[in-house]
Amino acid sequence: MSSKNSARNQYLATLCLNFLPFSYGVCCGWTSPSLPILLSYDSPLPGGPITSEEASWIGAFLCVGGFFGNIVSGWMADRFGRKLTACLAAIPQIIAWILVITAQNVYYLMGMRFLLGFSGGVCFMVIPMFIAEIAEDRIRGLLGSTLVFSCNLGILLMYILGDCLPYAMIPWILLVFPLVFLAGFLLIPDTPYYLMKRNDFVKSENSLRFYRGYHARTENVSIEFKKELVKLKDALYSDKHNEQEPRITFQDLTTAHATKAFLIGVSLMALNQFCGCFAMLNYTASIFSESGSTLSANMSAIVIGSIQMVGSYLSTVLVERAGRKLLLIISAAGIAIGQGIFAGFSYAKSLGHNVDSFDWLPLVCFSFSIFIGSVGVLTLPFLVLAEVMPQKIKGFAISFCMGILWIFAFVAIKYFSTLFDVLGMHGTMLLFSVCSLVGALFIALAVPETKGKSMEAIAKLMS
Repeated sequence: MSSKNSARNQYLATLCLNFLPFSYGVCCGWTSPSLPILLSYDSPLPGGPITSEEASWIGAFLCVGGFFGNIVSGWMADRFGRKLTACLAAIPQIIAWILVITAQNVYYLMGMRFLLGFSGGVCFMVIPMFIAEIAEDRIRGLLGSTLVFSCNLGILLMYILGDCLPYAMIPWILLVFPLVFLAGFLLIPDTPYYLMKRNDFVKSENSLRFYRGYHARTENVSIEFKKELVKLKDALYSDKHNEQEPRITFQDLTTAHATKAFLIGVSLMALNQFCGCFAMLNYTASIFSESGSTLSANMSAIVIGSIQMVGSYLSTVLVERAGRKLLLIISAAGIAIGQGIFAGFSYAKSLGHNVDSFDWLPLVCFSFSIFIGSVGVLTLPFLVLAEVMPQKIKGFAISFCMGILWIFAFVAIKYFSTLFDVLGMHGTMLLFSVCSLVGALFIALAVPETKGKSMEAIAKLMS
């Protein structure tokens, strides 16, 4: 059997699975074209236009949902299986878009964002787990990288739909994606590892056969397949043996390695959010409207979404060549420069200077910030986090840092509009620029380079 045929079902499962983060990306981009409409006198809500405070809560409730989704997803995946957990994550998405269709007031939209955030929190925990347990080593990196790419594709689609279609039609279209996911993914078996963990040896073997391209009754299988089946059984025995070992203690969390790893993890999560890129993506159209750019705000957002996709792809290409640390430093410093110039343009405009000949500058600076952010700061902290954490506490530590990330995201999005009102466009961009610059200095001084190093070598370096 050819390698291409053996991987066909792995690609198929990954394609079906990525309808979830794709739909989550759509939600992240939904606020950009929708909030200006909801804030206007032409608001589709029966109660009329929403306030700036309510708009900030609509944006921030995504993070509240993500925080709770992150907390329960690990337990759900072990209790109900990876497949069922992923399917259950589609239900909040369906309910969420129904809430938009039937919305009578702003609370419907807050509920929608909470549900979609919850689904996103589950996605970012269960999808890497699912792919890691079905993929062959030779394509695991490729399949795993589709998560961020799918999110960015969803954001871009939302920008396009927001520019081309009326507000009321969009949720009807977006309702289709979780339904398509359920229709396709229900036919996909759960991961071989989870089924073996449930002591269902027959289903586990059949699942492995499916993902390696063998029919259930095929007797002529490769040596590699037989070795994988043996590894599954060995992993089950190892897991049962480890359950008898002592659980994580306070001392495990306070070793030199763990303390430094937590400092790096939390700091990278803070940089990921307080560099301002994620918050800016949620308010793209509003930013360009406030900046005075003569370009269409929604069209500018489409350009931004396309550039973000290119940046995230470039990150996967360069990460094993340039290294994590160098890309992170370049990314953070680049964001600081882009936002600093953006702040200068906005400040000059606020002083009444004629900047019409530079009306292209906001789009260029914003585009550059999102592009260079996607190369490092927006993508690589999660990889570094998994590499620097001690093995024994890795599961707990990653879940903890992801929870911190959702809290930071809530603060950044919730108070983004407040910063606009208090500091203005120039002050807000300057604040993000300073945060990014501080992040670049922290990475240069405290974050080790993990490229090409074994987990043992990284542990020794961290200690």
